[in-house]
Amino acid sequence: MKVYRMRRAENYLDLTLDKSTSSEHPIETDFTGETKLSFWTPPIMFTNKKKKKSDFPSYLNGKPVISAKAKDVLETYLEKEVEFLPLIHPSLEFSMINVTNIIDCVDYNRSVIKLTSKGTFAGFNKLVFDFSKIPDNTYIFKIKETATFCEFVTEAFKDLVELHGLKGLDFSEVYDSAFTAEKEEEQKQNYQAALDSIEHSKGTEFSYDEARILMEQGKAVASGKWRMQLDENGELWIADLTPALVYDWGQPIYIPPVLMLLQWHEVEKYDIK
Repeated sequence: MKVYRMRRAENYLDLTLDKSTSSEHPIETDFTGETKLSFWTPPIMFTNKKKKKSDFPSYLNGKPVISAKAKDVLETYLEKEVEFLPLIHPSLEFSMINVTNIIDCVDYNRSVIKLTSKGTFAGFNKLVFDFSKIPDNTYIFKIKETATFCEFVTEAFKDLVELHGLKGLDFSEVYDSAFTAEKEEEQKQNYQAALDSIEHSKGTEFSYDEARILMEQGKAVASGKWRMQLDENGELWIADLTPALVYDWGQPIYIPPVLMLLQWHEVEKYDIK
C-alpha cells in the first residue's frame, strides 16, 4: 500500500481570498476534521497568479481546493471522507475540501518528532505510517498530529486522478508499506553516498553573493543537498535532495539564513516544469 502527501504542483493556478471576507468566516478557522458545512457561506476567491489551469489550485493558506471537473469525478468516492464547501470565483467553479476522515495511524516507533525550542510538538522530521490501521477502501485522510495543514491520499485516489486526466497534484512524496526498516537503512546509506559524491565532484567554491551573480547569468549552483537557480522569469527556485534521491523544488517566501553561510559550486541547470 502507498500513501501520498496531497501536495499542489508548482506552476499551476493560485487562488486568494477576497479581502472583504470576515475574519470570523469558517474558511479562516483551522480544518481539523470537524464539520463546516452547516454554517458555511461561499466566500469569494480570485486568481492570484495566472499560471496553468489546475483541477487542484493552490490556495494561499494551504486548504485543498478542487475544480468542478474534479468534484464530479471524486465526489462519489470521497463522500464519507470529506465535505465539499462551495466557493465563488468570477469565471471558474471551485469547491474547498474539508477532510473529516481522521485516522490514528502514525508508527511512533519509526517516526521522528520535530520539537520547538520550548519542547512542544512541531511536526515530524520523519513520518512513518502503521499501514495496518489504514482501511483498504480509504481515499483521503488526515492524522490528528498535522490535521491543520496536511492531507494524505492513497493509491486509489491517485489512480482516479490519473485515469481522468486531472491536473495540479504532485505525487512525488510517497509513504510505502513495503518500506521496511532494512530498506530504510539502505536508503540512508544511498543518500549519504549521493552526498559524498556531490562533495567529491564539486569544483571551485564561492560565497552566496557570488552564487546569486552566477544565477543571474543563467547558471545553477549547489551546496551539499541544496540547489538553486532562476527560472525564465528570473524567479528563484530552491531544492533539497530528499532521502529518495529526488530534488524537491519550490519557490521560497524568504531565503533560509543557513544558505547564505554555505559555500556553493556550479552545477548543470535543472529542467523545472
